Amino acid sequence: MLGIGGGSLESALSRPWPEASDPSYTSFLMQNRTPILTQSLLFVFSAAAMIWFLGYVRARLLRSEGTPGTLASIAFGAGLIAAAMNISGQAAQIVLTLPSAASLDTHAAGAIEDLCLVTLILADVPLAVMFAAIAALTLGPRAYPAWLGWIAAAAAVAVLISTFSLVPVSGPLSPLGWLTSLLRLVPALWYIPAAIIMIRNHPVR
Repeated sequence: MLGIGGGSLESALSRPWPEASDPSYTSFLMQNRTPILTQSLLFVFSAAAMIWFLGYVRARLLRSEGTPGTLASIAFGAGLIAAAMNISGQAAQIVLTLPSAASLDTHAAGAIEDLCLVTLILADVPLAVMFAAIAALTLGPRAYPAWLGWIAAAAAVAVLISTFSLVPVSGPLSPLGWLTSLLRLVPALWYIPAAIIMIRNHPVR
């Protein structure tokens, strides 16, 4: 939910992100400092929540898989890498909201934002590995209901496809294209019901 909230802040920008060569790039950053910084912080907090959540996911997967828990460890480790890369990507974007960014060369500011974008997109690679391991343990040892296993498999495919958004510079599968945005929402179709199932299995007393 925090991630979706961060993504929705794109609509709060004064205009779509300009090209790195746009001479008004730094003025765009200063004009939109508040929504850009808020967006980044929401994504950082969502990554922190993800790390906490992964601990419970690992415990559930391990109970189903048993020792040595190879797939459970792969899912946990890959999820941690994805979360760390998301935080790193947002760190680059937060740099652009600092007062010093006003003196940045237009091309330098654009390069920093590109670094953020590339880091976030590449984070989908370990995320796809995580969902693939979860799907394997759900459709096999039934760590979760089978229907959640199929959603995990779909999420793995969706985030893997989204990594190819690095190739086109425009169109629906470009980094900021509508198809890429939809693909990034697919994991939420697994996160939410999985969290609900785990909460119901371990009610707060």
